[in-house]
Amino acid sequence: MTWGTRVTTLAAVVLGGLGLTGTADAAGPPVHTRYAVSGTTHIAKPDADLELGPGQFDMDTLAGPDTFSGTITLPPAKVTRSVPGVGEVSGTVTLGPGKAGGSVAGGFSGSATWPVRLSDVRVNGAPYDVGDACRTAEPVRTELASDDFAAGRGGRLTSTYVLGAFTGCGSATPVMNTVIAGPGNTLVLDLTAG
Repeated sequence: MTWGTRVTTLAAVVLGGLGLTGTADAAGPPVHTRYAVSGTTHIAKPDADLELGPGQFDMDTLAGPDTFSGTITLPPAKVTRSVPGVGEVSGTVTLGPGKAGGSVAGGFSGSATWPVRLSDVRVNGAPYDVGDACRTAEPVRTELASDDFAAGRGGRLTSTYVLGAFTGCGSATPVMNTVIAGPGNTLVLDLTAG
């Protein structure tokens, strides 16, 4: 074995022993954490607030690069609003499950995509048929951020998002897009490690 080969081999052994030979080795297996989730979302067009939760966020984090992926699961939320010229309108909004990913290095910075479904719509107490597939045409994307988030503890995540056009709501589709879909909606999620 030549001198150069011995040096190269020794360096590989030392670096390997320190766990510095590759990102995957340095990161190790993902750390799984389950957070309890509660929060609110404000839908701008109808000026409606929905209480969200209790739900959960199952997060897998790579300790080296501090990146994560996970799923946010929330129960359906009921909403009731008085609409001028129409009367009392109520319905059930199902947000998610949300598929999330991002970084928890120095806080929380990531995104989540959510299918949004609308069901059990009633106008002045009478059923209003929106079918079984009333939903946003594309999943809603929320950019989530927090300065006070700490892995293993939790924190408050916030986002402003666009609620895209609805489809599959039958003759009610144009109404849904007129009174619900649009920008300027907000989301607040409080995460607590369980």
